[in-house]
Parts: sequence; structure tokens; C-alpha cells
Amino acid sequence: MFGAKESVVIVEAKGCGKYCKQLYTLIGTNNDNKDDVIGPVDGSVEASIFNEKQFASTLLSSDQKIIFVGRSKSAKDYLDTIETEATVRLVEHGIKIHVSGKQAYIDVAGNGLSSEDYHAFLDYTKEHGQRFEDLMKNLRQEKDEQEGKVIAPLAFFGKAVSNASTSISTALKDRGIRDQQFRFAIKLFYLNYLRAFVEA
Repeated sequence: MFGAKESVVIVEAKGCGKYCKQLYTLIGTNNDNKDDVIGPVDGSVEASIFNEKQFASTLLSSDQKIIFVGRSKSAKDYLDTIETEATVRLVEHGIKIHVSGKQAYIDVAGNGLSSEDYHAFLDYTKEHGQRFEDLMKNLRQEKDEQEGKVIAPLAFFGKAVSNASTSISTALKDRGIRDQQFRFAIKLFYLNYLRAFVEA
């Protein structure tokens, strides 16, 4: 256990509040045991969450450790610099974790993953002890069923409605995949990178 707590500011990009709170909660969890430190040493870090407006209006010291979650518009210059100068860089399966000195950046690709890429991501999460539901499983079955149907001339309107429904389903799946990627990336950062980040 350290004598003084290390202060960390988590900067929340729009739509990323859930993931900032996930990291905040993980930081506050006492989950170490005698033989194993999980994440940073219990009680060694205190975190606060700033939204984009708070971050833009607050003067922070260059000594302040900052973790950006998502692509914040007000922090674009910081994020570009972190990506360029990163000494720790993980860009795999739609996950982006960059660390440069006292600043870190966590983001995900989100949309547009092929089925193969998505299933590679799911395998990757299992390798790191996390499991997520296969969100493309039902979508694949729906597509196979539609391709197997014979379309009568009067059924074109129904086909158009079906295609619109599939597009909505795909959009919902993309949101779900983005959520899975973020939840995984946050926990991976907490388990594998946060301790070195706060102790540096």
C-alpha cells in the first residue's frame, strides 16, 4: 500500500459515461489478496470523472494523471498527441489503448466489424478471462433464413420491410458490439495497464 494516494482524472467523452463509471468503480474495488494484486494496489488511487465541459474549463497540472475514455472533441489535440507519442500501444480487435507519460486514452472502433473480426474479438476476450454474448448469432440465422426463401412478385414490399428490419437489427448489434468492446477495453486497462500507469 502506498503512503499517498495517486490522483487520476477520468475524462468522459459524450456517450461514454457508463464506461467511465465502470473504470471508477473498478478503481474503488478492494479485490487484492495476499498473493495477488489485481489492477492497482487497493486504496492507492483516487479517481474523479470530468465531462468534456469540466475538462475544457479546468486548469490541470502537467503532473496530473488523466485517462480519456472515448474521443472527446474538447481533447482532440491531447488525444492526437497521446496516439503519436504512446509508449504503450494496443490496437487489436477494434480496441485502442494508448499510454503516453501521465496520459492514457481508451477507445474502440465500434461499427463495421465483419463477422470474422467480431468472432476474433470474442475469442480475444476469452483469452483474457472475459466472456460476452455472441450478438451476431441471431443476425446470421435471420440472414440465412431470408436467403432460403423464394420471393414471389407480390412479396417485394414485404422484402423491403424485412431489409429495413435487418438494417435496424444491424444498427442495434453495432451498438451492442461497441458496448462489449468498451467494457472489455476498460477492464483490460484496469487489469493490465493501470498499475504501471499510476506508479510511473
